[in-house]
Amino acid sequence: MLRTLSLFAPAVLALTLLSAPALAAGSDSGESNATKCAKGEAYNNTTKKCVKKTSALDDDQLLQNAKAFAYAGRYDEALTLLGQIRQPQTAEVYNYLGYATRKSGDVEGGLAYYRRALEIDPGYTLARSYMGEALIIAGRRDDALAQLGEIKERCGMGCREYVILARALTGVTDSELRQTW
Repeated sequence: MLRTLSLFAPAVLALTLLSAPALAAGSDSGESNATKCAKGEAYNNTTKKCVKKTSALDDDQLLQNAKAFAYAGRYDEALTLLGQIRQPQTAEVYNYLGYATRKSGDVEGGLAYYRRALEIDPGYTLARSYMGEALIIAGRRDDALAQLGEIKERCGMGCREYVILARALTGVTDSELRQTW
Protein backbone atom coordinates (compact mmCIF):
# COMPACT_ATOMS: atom_id res chain seq x y z
CA MET A 1 0.00 0.00 0.00
CA LEU A 2 2.78 2.46 0.88
CA ARG A 3 4.62 1.78 -2.39
CA THR A 4 1.42 2.26 -4.39
CA LEU A 5 0.64 5.43 -2.46
CA SER A 6 4.11 6.84 -3.17
CA LEU A 7 3.52 6.40 -6.91
CA PHE A 8 0.28 8.38 -6.95
CA ALA A 9 0.50 10.68 -3.94
CA PRO A 10 2.04 13.77 -5.60
CA ALA A 11 -0.61 14.01 -8.32
CA VAL A 12 -3.48 13.06 -6.06
CA LEU A 13 -2.44 15.49 -3.35
CA ALA A 14 -1.97 18.39 -5.73
CA LEU A 15 -5.36 18.04 -7.30
CA THR A 16 -7.06 17.18 -4.03
CA LEU A 17 -5.91 20.42 -2.47
CA LEU A 18 -6.55 22.57 -5.53
CA SER A 19 -9.76 21.19 -6.97
CA ALA A 20 -11.42 18.49 -4.89
CA PRO A 21 -14.98 19.58 -5.71
CA ALA A 22 -14.34 19.35 -9.45
CA LEU A 23 -13.42 15.68 -9.18
CA ALA A 24 -16.82 14.37 -8.13
CA ALA A 25 -17.93 11.65 -10.55
CA GLY A 26 -16.73 13.52 -13.62
CA SER A 27 -19.31 16.24 -13.19
CA ASP A 28 -18.54 19.72 -14.42
CA SER A 29 -20.82 21.75 -12.21
CA GLY A 30 -23.41 21.63 -9.49
CA GLU A 31 -26.90 20.19 -9.66
CA SER A 32 -28.28 19.95 -13.16
CA ASN A 33 -31.72 21.17 -14.12
CA ALA A 34 -32.41 17.61 -15.28
CA THR A 35 -32.17 16.25 -11.75
CA LYS A 36 -35.01 18.56 -10.73
CA CYS A 37 -37.32 16.69 -13.10
CA ALA A 38 -39.67 14.01 -11.82
CA LYS A 39 -39.23 10.38 -12.77
CA GLY A 40 -40.25 9.89 -16.40
CA GLU A 41 -39.42 13.48 -17.33
CA ALA A 42 -36.34 15.15 -18.79
CA TYR A 43 -35.20 18.75 -19.03
CA ASN A 44 -35.76 20.56 -22.31
CA ASN A 45 -33.03 23.19 -22.76
CA THR A 46 -35.11 25.07 -25.31
CA THR A 47 -38.27 25.50 -23.25
CA LYS A 48 -36.39 25.49 -19.94
CA LYS A 49 -38.94 23.04 -18.53
CA CYS A 50 -39.19 19.41 -17.54
CA VAL A 51 -41.10 17.48 -20.20
CA LYS A 52 -42.74 14.06 -20.26
CA LYS A 53 -42.35 13.68 -24.02
CA THR A 54 -38.64 12.95 -24.20
CA SER A 55 -38.92 12.02 -27.89
CA ALA A 56 -39.03 15.78 -28.60
CA LEU A 57 -35.47 16.15 -27.25
CA ASP A 58 -32.46 15.99 -29.55
CA ASP A 59 -29.61 13.56 -28.92
CA ASP A 60 -27.48 16.12 -27.10
CA GLN A 61 -30.29 16.96 -24.69
CA LEU A 62 -30.99 13.27 -24.10
CA LEU A 63 -27.29 12.69 -23.36
CA GLN A 64 -27.02 15.68 -21.02
CA ASN A 65 -30.10 14.55 -19.09
CA ALA A 66 -28.79 10.97 -18.96
CA LYS A 67 -25.44 12.14 -17.59
CA ALA A 68 -27.16 14.23 -14.93
CA PHE A 69 -29.40 11.33 -13.92
CA ALA A 70 -26.44 8.91 -13.82
CA TYR A 71 -24.41 11.21 -11.57
CA ALA A 72 -27.46 11.69 -9.35
CA GLY A 73 -27.81 7.93 -8.90
CA ARG A 74 -30.88 7.67 -11.12
CA TYR A 75 -29.34 4.90 -13.24
CA ASP A 76 -32.51 3.38 -14.69
CA GLU A 77 -33.64 6.78 -15.95
CA ALA A 78 -30.20 7.43 -17.40
CA LEU A 79 -30.25 4.11 -19.23
CA THR A 80 -33.76 4.80 -20.56
CA LEU A 81 -32.69 8.15 -22.02
CA LEU A 82 -29.45 6.73 -23.43
CA GLY A 83 -31.57 4.09 -25.15
CA GLN A 84 -33.59 6.83 -26.88
CA ILE A 85 -30.57 8.47 -28.52
CA ARG A 86 -30.99 8.25 -32.28
CA GLN A 87 -27.27 8.29 -33.14
CA PRO A 88 -25.80 6.26 -30.25
CA GLN A 89 -22.55 5.20 -31.90
CA THR A 90 -20.34 7.63 -29.96
CA ALA A 91 -17.71 7.02 -27.33
CA GLU A 92 -19.51 9.34 -24.93
CA VAL A 93 -22.82 7.48 -25.18
CA TYR A 94 -21.11 4.12 -24.64
CA ASN A 95 -19.15 5.55 -21.72
CA TYR A 96 -22.32 6.65 -19.94
CA LEU A 97 -24.05 3.38 -20.78
CA GLY A 98 -21.07 1.76 -19.05
CA TYR A 99 -21.24 4.11 -16.08
CA ALA A 100 -24.98 3.67 -15.45
CA THR A 101 -24.79 -0.09 -16.06
CA ARG A 102 -21.83 -0.53 -13.69
CA LYS A 103 -23.40 1.64 -11.02
CA SER A 104 -26.61 -0.40 -11.35
CA GLY A 105 -24.59 -3.44 -10.31
CA ASP A 106 -23.70 -5.03 -13.65
CA VAL A 107 -19.92 -4.58 -13.66
CA GLU A 108 -19.28 -6.92 -16.61
CA GLY A 109 -21.96 -5.19 -18.66
CA GLY A 110 -20.38 -1.85 -17.83
CA LEU A 111 -16.96 -3.13 -18.91
CA ALA A 112 -18.39 -4.18 -22.28
CA TYR A 113 -19.72 -0.66 -22.85
CA TYR A 114 -16.39 0.92 -21.83
CA ARG A 115 -14.55 -1.37 -24.26
CA ARG A 116 -16.90 -0.23 -27.04
CA ALA A 117 -16.32 3.42 -26.13
CA LEU A 118 -12.56 2.88 -26.33
CA GLU A 119 -12.86 1.09 -29.69
CA ILE A 120 -14.46 4.26 -31.01
CA ASP A 121 -12.05 6.65 -29.25
CA PRO A 122 -8.95 5.12 -27.62
CA GLY A 123 -8.00 8.55 -26.29
CA TYR A 124 -11.19 9.00 -24.24
CA THR A 125 -9.61 9.12 -20.79
CA LEU A 126 -12.87 9.38 -18.83
CA ALA A 127 -13.93 5.98 -20.22
CA ARG A 128 -10.52 4.60 -19.24
CA SER A 129 -10.89 5.99 -15.71
CA TYR A 130 -14.37 4.55 -15.24
CA MET A 131 -13.25 1.27 -16.80
CA GLY A 132 -10.42 1.18 -14.27
CA GLU A 133 -12.90 1.60 -11.43
CA ALA A 134 -14.96 -1.29 -12.82
CA LEU A 135 -11.83 -3.43 -13.12
CA ILE A 136 -11.02 -2.78 -9.46
CA ILE A 137 -14.52 -3.92 -8.50
CA ALA A 138 -14.04 -7.03 -10.67
CA GLY A 139 -10.79 -7.81 -8.82
CA ARG A 140 -8.59 -7.05 -11.83
CA ARG A 141 -6.21 -4.55 -10.24
CA ASP A 142 -3.41 -5.11 -12.76
CA ASP A 143 -5.77 -4.27 -15.62
CA ALA A 144 -6.87 -1.14 -13.73
CA LEU A 145 -3.21 -0.15 -13.34
CA ALA A 146 -2.78 -0.60 -17.09
CA GLN A 147 -5.66 1.83 -17.66
CA LEU A 148 -3.99 4.28 -15.28
CA GLY A 149 -0.82 4.03 -17.38
CA GLU A 150 -2.80 4.71 -20.55
CA ILE A 151 -4.39 7.76 -18.94
CA LYS A 152 -0.98 9.01 -17.81
CA GLU A 153 0.35 8.77 -21.36
CA ARG A 154 -2.60 10.68 -22.77
CA CYS A 155 -3.06 13.50 -20.27
CA GLY A 156 -0.45 13.15 -17.51
CA MET A 157 -0.64 12.61 -13.77
CA GLY A 158 -2.33 15.95 -13.20
CA CYS A 159 -5.49 15.33 -15.19
CA ARG A 160 -8.77 14.67 -13.44
CA GLU A 161 -9.22 11.17 -14.88
CA TYR A 162 -5.79 10.08 -13.62
CA VAL A 163 -6.50 11.37 -10.14
CA ILE A 164 -9.94 9.73 -9.96
CA LEU A 165 -8.52 6.32 -10.87
CA ALA A 166 -5.39 6.75 -8.72
CA ARG A 167 -7.62 7.46 -5.72
CA ALA A 168 -9.68 4.36 -6.45
CA LEU A 169 -6.56 2.21 -6.80
CA THR A 170 -4.98 3.40 -3.58
CA GLY A 171 -8.20 3.44 -1.62
CA VAL A 172 -6.85 6.55 0.08
CA THR A 173 -9.19 9.25 1.30
CA ASP A 174 -8.29 12.92 1.14
CA SER A 175 -7.59 13.07 4.89
CA GLU A 176 -5.33 9.99 4.75
CA LEU A 177 -3.46 11.47 1.82
CA ARG A 178 -2.83 14.73 3.67
CA GLN A 179 -1.38 12.78 6.62
CA THR A 180 1.40 11.41 4.37
CA TRP A 181 2.77 14.92 3.83
